[in-house]
Amino acid sequence: MGNGFNSFHPYVIFFYYVEVGFLSMYFRHPLFLGTIVLILALVNITHDGGKTLKKWLPIYILMTTVIIILNPFLVSRGTNILFYFRGKQVTVEATMYGLVMSLSILAILIMFLSFNLILNGNKFLYIFSRILPRTAFLTMIAIRYVPLLRDRLEEITTVQRVRQMTISSGTLKERVKSGMLIIQVLFTWSLEEAIQTADSMKARGYGIGEKTSYTRYMMQKRDWIWLIIIVFLFIICVAGGGLGYGKIVIYPQLGTLHLYPIDWLIYCCTFIIIAFPLIVEGREYILWKYLK
Repeated sequence: MGNGFNSFHPYVIFFYYVEVGFLSMYFRHPLFLGTIVLILALVNITHDGGKTLKKWLPIYILMTTVIIILNPFLVSRGTNILFYFRGKQVTVEATMYGLVMSLSILAILIMFLSFNLILNGNKFLYIFSRILPRTAFLTMIAIRYVPLLRDRLEEITTVQRVRQMTISSGTLKERVKSGMLIIQVLFTWSLEEAIQTADSMKARGYGIGEKTSYTRYMMQKRDWIWLIIIVFLFIICVAGGGLGYGKIVIYPQLGTLHLYPIDWLIYCCTFIIIAFPLIVEGREYILWKYLK
């Protein structure tokens, strides 16, 4: 099963991602959200050296930049006016809201990169198979087919390029024809494999008896300890957020960004929850380096 964060029980890992996703949408303070984004980026680096993050980061940065720039020009709410653009006021509040919203979305997107790397199909099925077996299986297949179709599309495009059929050159009619042919091959290939998978599952009697797991996961002492810790800290964060801590008032007038002592307490609890994989991986690294 391996060591580090990936070796924890699927329930512990699942609760971690649920809490991270909730806190990323719950808090509305740039410091909280910026810290969450930074730590999640480091968490992804510990998974695969940051390969997946490097692949998607330019798109994520572009998307968040567009949100930050466009939101002040689309929303005119707020009392602190920066300037006027074509007779429409651009406010500090709208700019801050665009920043907060973009950081929240960025945190969710980076979290799902880690989710896809750690909570693989077998663990995902283990969590939901007893409650929603068919839904869990269909969800796992849907998640799997997104990267699979992308890889197949790249492979088909490379083969067709050798045959001088490409969508990047030629007349518009030729490029459309080449693109439709590539999509046709992709769908044919995928449907043929789907039929083979269905026949194989039917031959093996899938769905006839009670669902069993390929790997049996057992809750160990460390799983219970960390589960209790992150749930307890999560309760503190939710209670503090419900009282207004960890959040800023944006509309109708931007409130203060100053953090009070309880804000810092909530911040520390959030930090520990998000950094849970880093703490575990750091401990494993120290044990490996100094006690081997």
